[in-house]
Amino acid sequence: MALAENKAPSYVPTRDEITQLARDLIPELKERAQKAEDLRQMPEENVKALKDAGIHKIFTPKRYGGYEMDWGTQVDVARELGKGCASTSWMSSVVMSHSWNFGRFPAEAQEEFWPGCPDAVIATAFAGGGEMKETDGGFILNGLWKFASGVDHSDASIVAGQFKNAHSKSGTALDYRMALIMPDQYEIIDTWQAEGLKGTGSKDIKVVDAFVPKHRTIKSMEMGGKNPPGSELHESYIYRVEMGMYFNTLLSGPTLGTTHGLVNEYLEQTRSRFGAMLGEKVSEQESVQQKIGESYEELRIADMIIDQLCDLLHEKGSNDETVTGSDRLKVRRETSMASKLCMSAGNRLAGMMGVSSQTGRNSTQRHFRDLRTMSMHGGVHWENATTPTGRFLLGIETGDKLIDQGNPYLQEND
Repeated sequence: MALAENKAPSYVPTRDEITQLARDLIPELKERAQKAEDLRQMPEENVKALKDAGIHKIFTPKRYGGYEMDWGTQVDVARELGKGCASTSWMSSVVMSHSWNFGRFPAEAQEEFWPGCPDAVIATAFAGGGEMKETDGGFILNGLWKFASGVDHSDASIVAGQFKNAHSKSGTALDYRMALIMPDQYEIIDTWQAEGLKGTGSKDIKVVDAFVPKHRTIKSMEMGGKNPPGSELHESYIYRVEMGMYFNTLLSGPTLGTTHGLVNEYLEQTRSRFGAMLGEKVSEQESVQQKIGESYEELRIADMIIDQLCDLLHEKGSNDETVTGSDRLKVRRETSMASKLCMSAGNRLAGMMGVSSQTGRNSTQRHFRDLRTMSMHGGVHWENATTPTGRFLLGIETGDKLIDQGNPYLQEND
């Protein structure tokens, strides 16, 4: 296969520069945050603003005009955007990270797609179900998937389907494959009636008897594992790492950002609030001051946890090191811990506003609903994140060989 001409950009912004570009967008995102809710999808102006700032290129390979920036950049950017609009933050960190996914697909698929669509936004949908049946040159795909965030603005989508592999060594085995499909191959079904993150437009997509060439598919285990097929095209480590160890921090930036937005909105409103019944100045109440201080500290610690975790992941990835042992526990536990701290901080402040935060279109209420929706994502489920650590410390196998092989407590119990 002849490779397309390398279209690496002549200029790639620094991490600080692209974070500042995101910060500059906060005022206009705040102005359009209610519009995003009313539309139940990203306003076109927001998508354009992200693209004009180059934020959609953070995860796109350099050979196709992207920036393929180091891990953690997406957290800095999403944290700023979330101060204005949580749904836009989610778009930047989660939806626009799918070019990272596609950068791991077979080289033939990337060479076919990227040159003609270098500014692509790619949706994904894995919840639900799909089935692939083998045919000449590829597969016939059918399925219905949920939660395809940003699909209205996407140039393609990636879905997962079961494939009964009759050619496996053990007879017929059930494989899972990812497939890249084009907008004319799927129907968007408007089901997104959510409490929070309304602007993400996380709708269902339906596929009926669509042909997918084999090179546009990849086994899920291959795409998620180290050194997937397409990584050989790219210089950055981000396309070579084990995806599962890196994925959860994609959720962290929007979570931190919307919590910052909530705190900022609460402080702005509380500085000028007076009690509805007695007319006292709310900001002078000691209980209010104490709770603000507590929430502020929880958010500070959450920021610190994620920043340090991203530094660890960057170091591991750039040194081509596999995340093993207790570090694997740390990744799951700390992304969930940060989410828990954010939820605690937000819940405390939103609760202090009483009914006033639930009336009209209060921005603190919106941030809180967005935060609560994010906190329910399976990737930051607290019990699932902490139980393996408990097993590790008790000397009980976790089922993950890369954890159990380095467990000194497990050896003591043998």
